[in-house]
Amino acid sequence: MQKYKEMLRTRAALPIAASKSEILQLLRENNVLVVCGETGSGKTTQVPQFILDDMIESGSGGYCNIICTQPRRIAAISVAERVAEERCEGSPGSRGSLIGYQVRLDSARNEKTKLLFCTTGILLRSISGDKNLTGITHVIVDEVHERSLLGDFLLIVLKNLLERQSAHNGRVLKVILMSATVDSALFSRYFGNCPVITAQGRTHPVTTYFLEDIHETLEYRLASDSPASIRWETSSKDKRGVDNHRGKKNLVLSAWGDESQLSEDPVNPYYEPSNYQAYSEQTRLNLRKLNEDIIDYDLLEDLVCHVDEICGDGAILIFLPGVYEIHQLVDKLTASYRFSGPSSDWILPLHSSLAPNDQKKAFSQPPANIRKVIVATNIAETSITIDDVVYVIDSGKHKENRYNPQKKLTSMVEDWISQANSKQRRGRAGRVKPGTCFCLYTHHRFEKLMRPFQAPEMLRMPLVELCLQIKLLSLGYIKSFLFKALEPPKEEAMTSAISLLYEVGALEGNEELTPLGYHLAKLPVDVLIGKMMLYGAIFGCLSPILSISAVLSYKSPFVYPKDEKQTVERAKLALLTDKTDLNEGDRQSDHLLMMVVYKKWEKVLNEKGVKAAQQFCNSYFLSSPVMFMIRDMRVQFGTLLADIGLISSPKNYRVMPRKKENLDSWLSDLSQPFNRHSHHPSVVKAILCAGLYPNVAATELGMAGAALSNLKQSTGLLSKGSLAWYDGRREVYIHHTSINSSLRSFQYPFLVFLEKVETGKVFLRDTTIVSPYSILLFGGSIDIQHKSGVLIIDGWLKLMAPAQTAVIFKELRLMLHSVLKSLIRNPEDTSASNEVVSSIIHLLLQEQTPVN
Repeated sequence: MQKYKEMLRTRAALPIAASKSEILQLLRENNVLVVCGETGSGKTTQVPQFILDDMIESGSGGYCNIICTQPRRIAAISVAERVAEERCEGSPGSRGSLIGYQVRLDSARNEKTKLLFCTTGILLRSISGDKNLTGITHVIVDEVHERSLLGDFLLIVLKNLLERQSAHNGRVLKVILMSATVDSALFSRYFGNCPVITAQGRTHPVTTYFLEDIHETLEYRLASDSPASIRWETSSKDKRGVDNHRGKKNLVLSAWGDESQLSEDPVNPYYEPSNYQAYSEQTRLNLRKLNEDIIDYDLLEDLVCHVDEICGDGAILIFLPGVYEIHQLVDKLTASYRFSGPSSDWILPLHSSLAPNDQKKAFSQPPANIRKVIVATNIAETSITIDDVVYVIDSGKHKENRYNPQKKLTSMVEDWISQANSKQRRGRAGRVKPGTCFCLYTHHRFEKLMRPFQAPEMLRMPLVELCLQIKLLSLGYIKSFLFKALEPPKEEAMTSAISLLYEVGALEGNEELTPLGYHLAKLPVDVLIGKMMLYGAIFGCLSPILSISAVLSYKSPFVYPKDEKQTVERAKLALLTDKTDLNEGDRQSDHLLMMVVYKKWEKVLNEKGVKAAQQFCNSYFLSSPVMFMIRDMRVQFGTLLADIGLISSPKNYRVMPRKKENLDSWLSDLSQPFNRHSHHPSVVKAILCAGLYPNVAATELGMAGAALSNLKQSTGLLSKGSLAWYDGRREVYIHHTSINSSLRSFQYPFLVFLEKVETGKVFLRDTTIVSPYSILLFGGSIDIQHKSGVLIIDGWLKLMAPAQTAVIFKELRLMLHSVLKSLIRNPEDTSASNEVVSSIIHLLLQEQTPVN
């Protein structure tokens, strides 16, 4: 009881507590309410409890059912645990608790749960089963200001639902949108000018210094040969543009036009002399010749040393755009005199691809008289909080994915952050006591040039999965639905997504969902990966495909310690060659490497236990938590395929304890019908092709002459022989992390991939060399040139085969199409033993057999 009273006192001291009665009153009078609160206001943990307690006190607790969405699984779990602790209840989902959580692969709830914290995707999936959210009294959408793809999609769905309910004068759902104090008017307008209530935060004051102040305080001198100096940038005589390998192209040349004029007196195009009259001549000179798009590492080093020398206790958090930039600064600082010796151990990188143990060090306390310096990406902006940070240094940059629907290409672009991001980063300095933020951009840039908010994901991400969900939820035509969004995506982005759904066979006719599309919409993965899993089940090679799908959907299990890239690549090769039945051609596959890694790890885990599995991970630079996550995802995907009916559950499946390790052993069991061809790499690679097509690239040997010459004419490419790859539109490059990046010859002139990314060049991540038969069976339209024996696939890929073979393949394709249709409509048909499937497997195995 004493503990409960203390908790009540703690809760009452939160800023949001002062608004409790107003929030409840506004909710009685309105169906939608926007609650704004800065970091530390307590809105996330308190608002759901205000509603729960009010309903219990008014005698309505019996039918109270609140769902609170969080954009990240880690937040859903930690908030649920915190709320249960505040109420002095058992852990979420336990018998004595009204609180629960549900995230992908993890759930803690029961029939008594009255307040459920879940990820946005979980709520959308429950809407697909019950479009009216029957029995739900309140939906709270937290962190709406993040403008995630699913978050904005959920808002359209909720708005539609509220309009339907009020038209029928029935029970009306209450919707609460919770946001940081940014752009609340936008959300209010979207829901018919609903009321907005704002609570103050509980952060300490943060003193902010902009770039001009930093130059002035440090008496900094920008060297003329510094990479951040425009004079240095334009010193080369033959330049016809300012080459900035990070960030955007500088605008100087286009502004002045004549390079000789520029060389005489280059000026920063954003320099406004009247802004800096109170500053020294040196600072004005620095800013006048500064290239603001380049990160000045000399300045960063001077600033970190200055803070360490002059300022009081507290960690320094430095925001940089990416891993490359983090390593640049970490190397520079650890080589400096000030951070030599034991201090260098506390210059810590922090980014999502870091091993979990290395991430944890950022949260620990350094020894006395040693300053902790964390150099991080924007992962430290919202996802995680480091409590002892007092000083923030903000480069003002981040990297974000942008999707170009014309090129069908995702680019990782470095850009300036928004004002909202800047304020969020600044707030990280005031968590425990008054702090200081040093911004490496001018006050003028912050006020006049930065966007107020980051571009919503819906405007810069592929829309394919979203379009599938619209059809699954019977929400009407895709474009007319998405035009109802808070900020609708461009029409060409919608057209691109719809055409891909037709291409993979998920849509037909007048935007009707096919049986394949219906199953793909039920699988929580990229449509190409979903198609690959369905084919894996039908063609009897499910276990390897599940491992590959889990890695592609989550992340690579390989961790790259600093300066160990070559060692990791050697470890990959060792995994592929040591005690595997793979021939040299089969080793030309990142996807088969994923299969081998999982198979070997699972064997060690099952035979020797968790400690040995951890040791295996350490030996081969693998992340143990990622491997366990891959296992859990295999089980989730396998269970979904069993629920669909594409694979048969074990006889004792309903009664056996549904432990993840038991289910995974069943999925790995080679005696199961769905695994009868799992030991044939050629079948696995063909199914990769079936799923990932049209994501294919070819060398000149695999391209039709007309397509190649058109490409060379339009792009001015020179012939590069068998080592250059093309995707039909341009030259592409195998990413340096791929097992195929250093190879000089390939088994076949074709490869498949999941993702291409543009960072200067267009790179293909995770590649597999695939055979001509795979392309013939699972590729696009076939054009047979009878006389020459040339087959053209999709107008640009070239294969050599007798016309008779091509006709057989065409027939097989038609038969396969009708078999797949009937199997997907009626999964109880025995799949792997089907005659057509067996014939295709036979052909694929025959292709691999050497001719004597």
